[in-house]
Amino acid sequence: MWRALLRRSTFMFPKCIEAFSGAPFDSTRIMSFERIYSLSQSPDLAPIEELFDQQDHLNPETPQDLWFQYWDSYDERLKKGGIRLWTLEEADQTPRVFFQDTSGTQHNIKCPKTPFRVEDIPSQAFQKKILPLLEPRPLLPQLRIHRKRKTWICRNSEGKKILSVLMDEDLELFRPSRFPGDVVIKKRTGYPHLRLHGVRGHGKDFEGLKELIEIRIGLMPLETDIFTLSTQMLGLGEVEKKRKHPLQLHSRLYAPLAVGRVLSIEFQAMKQNLLGTLWGEDIEFLHDFRVSCRRSRSILAQLKSVFPKKTIQPFLDDFAWLSRLTSPVRDLDVLLQKMQKPNTLNHFYTEVLDPILQWIKGRRDEEQTLLKDHLQSERFQVFTQSWEAFLDGQVPPLDSGEDLPSIEPLVSKRIHRLWQRALEEGRRIPDEEAHLAFHELRKTCKKLRYLLEAFRPLYSRNDIQAPVKSLKRFQDLLGLMNDTFVQKEFMQQLSLTEELPEGSRLMAEKFARNYDFQLAESATRFQEVFAEFNDPARHSEWKHLLEQNPLVPEKPQFA
Repeated sequence: MWRALLRRSTFMFPKCIEAFSGAPFDSTRIMSFERIYSLSQSPDLAPIEELFDQQDHLNPETPQDLWFQYWDSYDERLKKGGIRLWTLEEADQTPRVFFQDTSGTQHNIKCPKTPFRVEDIPSQAFQKKILPLLEPRPLLPQLRIHRKRKTWICRNSEGKKILSVLMDEDLELFRPSRFPGDVVIKKRTGYPHLRLHGVRGHGKDFEGLKELIEIRIGLMPLETDIFTLSTQMLGLGEVEKKRKHPLQLHSRLYAPLAVGRVLSIEFQAMKQNLLGTLWGEDIEFLHDFRVSCRRSRSILAQLKSVFPKKTIQPFLDDFAWLSRLTSPVRDLDVLLQKMQKPNTLNHFYTEVLDPILQWIKGRRDEEQTLLKDHLQSERFQVFTQSWEAFLDGQVPPLDSGEDLPSIEPLVSKRIHRLWQRALEEGRRIPDEEAHLAFHELRKTCKKLRYLLEAFRPLYSRNDIQAPVKSLKRFQDLLGLMNDTFVQKEFMQQLSLTEELPEGSRLMAEKFARNYDFQLAESATRFQEVFAEFNDPARHSEWKHLLEQNPLVPEKPQFA
């Protein structure tokens, strides 16, 4: 009966009066009218297809096999910026890139290959809108869909498309490997769905076909888009993010237990970033891996009285080894990132600058290979296994003759000492050799910040915000000065490298001199930033934060 009703149904589109004026191919305004309908409850799609075939103004097109792939950074920077990016591959056709921005504009760009780097997309609009959101992270595949599509098109008297019906059947949906070694975690066949598209100026045509679909066929529109629908069908919800592990700390907690919990969180972060670090294309994985290593090493060293020295010393040595291993690649990443930013390189100097960039990239590739070898070595495997066993094992208490420590007094005491040291080193800066003094001060501030961030739950949110903010501003300047000094030394070495053309060597020398000017400017700015950090009002905030809690008992708690 339902099939017969559909066969008897007729639908005539209102006369098309307005012509659709399309925008340029590279920047097409997205259609104003769109509806998506699920066909998962329809046991037989043939009657629906037959109904569309019967409409005089709807012309069927040849069915297509399509491959859609959605892209974003690992931490979903495009999604957070309101951008949706996907590629479309079909038989015997040049791949196309689509992205929809927050204004509702859909861009359609031909691309010679499936994009991996933003630089592969030949579009100024793409570069302008995507690059600022994405850098320094590369594009990674988030979702891939193999889809069979049947299409019916309505055109006006001028041949312009004013209405289209798309019946899509998802043959495969899966989350592909995002970098070598990653595992496909979800794969399944999708449900068919129907998409109705209309264009501006032809709302009556759209509403007429919408009535046919919703009243005659009885389909209800979905309040979602295709990407969200597909991820829901895969059971992904949102694309996988880095897991944040809740840190359970309180001031009365037994110190070894508290430190163990903090170090376990950092170890989880190390493991989450290891695969991306080995892959080497996304520089943020290495950065996050290094931060976790440095935090672990610093916390272990600053609170070394919590564990027996003979137990933790091998781990301190291994963390120092990892720091040395990862430094060359990270330094080159920072340099390349700075040099490749838009407007950093004048096109006039392209011929002399390109050899410099290529040499740095080559050196970076060499260092990345060495790093990968070390991170796959027996020493690293032994370290991770031993470190995990230590963190998972029973925390050894101190000698029975000593008082069992609670965590808050130990941490506050150490934070106070590091804060005082930072103030003293900052006051001595003018009287000492500049770079060495700045370097030591930077290391002190990093240790201080690591403790504050790691044990933040021990302190009132209102009390800790201001000290952390002032320390961050101070440390950011010191970090910039250190990066500038490292880059200056690298350019000085590069100016003596005979592998480069003479013009490139001269340009490297100019870069080195420019870094000298930057260091001088930063040294002047240092006085201003340190004066703020050393202000009596800041002193009061730090002292208030570090007042010992009188409620902390002599005996610690173990949960």
